[in-house]
Amino acid sequence: MRMRIGGYVAFSGDLEPDVDGAAIALRRVGFHVTRMPEKFRPLLAHPDDDFIEVAIDGTDDEKVIDAIMAEINAIVDRYDGLLDECGPIPSNRVPFEEFFEALPRWH
Repeated sequence: MRMRIGGYVAFSGDLEPDVDGAAIALRRVGFHVTRMPEKFRPLLAHPDDDFIEVAIDGTDDEKVIDAIMAEINAIVDRYDGLLDECGPIPSNRVPFEEFFEALPRWH
């Protein structure tokens, strides 16, 4: 069954990552990229960190998911990013919502 596959790429502010460069490189090979809105970064435990959500159409097959994760990491590693988890993305998920679920009203 076809679905969106992907996850969040983390960029440590300590490394001076190139988040824009990573987003451009991912889009060039067909990934959908959503940047974390700047207004939410001060709410993070480490406000200098940054995140993007990366997704592409795929299947819920472990080999496909592993290949997508490897492709994303091969790209974002050059920009000091890391995709730690990869898997199906629910169609009703609001990007980055789970980062701020504990806050009273973040949006």
